[in-house]
Amino acid sequence: MFTMKGEWAKDAPPQLMILSGAGLSAESGIRTFRDAGGLWEGHDIDTVCNFDNWRENLTLVHGFYQARREAAAKAEPNPAHQAVARWQTRWPTHLLTQNVDDLLERAGCADVCHLHGRLQDMRCFACDHDWEHGLGPWTVGEDACPNCGNTDAVKPGVVFFGEMAPEYRTLQRAMDSLRPRDVLLVIGTSGQVLPVARMGLEAPGPTILNNLEPADAIPDRCFDHCVYRPAGEAVTKVEALLERYLD
Repeated sequence: MFTMKGEWAKDAPPQLMILSGAGLSAESGIRTFRDAGGLWEGHDIDTVCNFDNWRENLTLVHGFYQARREAAAKAEPNPAHQAVARWQTRWPTHLLTQNVDDLLERAGCADVCHLHGRLQDMRCFACDHDWEHGLGPWTVGEDACPNCGNTDAVKPGVVFFGEMAPEYRTLQRAMDSLRPRDVLLVIGTSGQVLPVARMGLEAPGPTILNNLEPADAIPDRCFDHCVYRPAGEAVTKVEALLERYLD
């Protein structure tokens, strides 16, 4: 397992750091975050994913994330999820995802760091209690925090815009731990939320980007290899590159 404690031993084998985004789960039927006009499946992002006003839109927010949980429950891991799980058993790997679904875990991945939280989690802001709710329904005004019984201060365990993302510290430690022999692989992210372009430039070792198509936010020059095709279709090409650097 990829560790971020202390310095690497000089003879430690090459490591793999994977950062994935919505494009990884797109082939499983889970839609990417942004559509044209700042909408997410027809909803204004600032209404359903804004930390400053989620309490004002409590019913809409919980209804929206309930629909996301239902979609995640019906989805199945695709070949890209399964490939990541295989790579994790083959090479020392640190796996970070911006996705809030559990498809990586269901594909067999372990120790997944969810940078933006998880759909199955809840948090009560009345007592600061966090718990795993699962993918079942949540009814506003009826369901309550299991710790304090509050019904109107419970928020989905997904990191909203304007909210602190504690796992960003994990991401930074992982980046700081990379050595010239380690590989950074980025899969299915637009580069609009995380500074993916800068990460590609600052990584000291080989870098691979797999996106559906080129994006203005991530110029090709920022990565050593750019593979533009759906994540599931790119598995063979990406795996060949990993073998070149990690075996």
